[in-house]
Amino acid sequence: VYYYFPVGSVNGNCAVNNTCPLDVGYVSSTNGGSSWSAVTQLAGPMTLTWLASTNQGYMVGDYFSASFVGGKVYPVFMVASAPSGGAYNEAAFTVSGGLVASGGNRTSAGDRVRVFPHGAPLPVTPQHTRHTAY
Repeated sequence: VYYYFPVGSVNGNCAVNNTCPLDVGYVSSTNGGSSWSAVTQLAGPMTLTWLASTNQGYMVGDYFSASFVGGKVYPVFMVASAPSGGAYNEAAFTVSGGLVASGGNRTSAGDRVRVFPHGAPLPVTPQHTRHTAY
């Protein structure tokens, strides 16, 4: 379970202007991370300004969990909606019915991490294939 910027949404100014959409994704592996399933989008897009602003930038938090029950995965993740009445609107969610932990043929070969300019820290990375399920 991870937060990510969808491929193609990260441009030269979105990190500075806080216009990058943020999604929540899920991938799984059945061979210790040698290959991965396709991405499943669990939530999003979220607007960065919906998140708490800290001295390190906008933070969604790193509140992840993935419990296995009856052969299914139940991830828990945070989702933000537009603030209401001046208060943040963020809550923990999971998926109804669980998800299947499966393998796939996607590898991390050729992955890269995008470095954002100083002064525009973001709590997430734009690439998603290197993240493991927690």
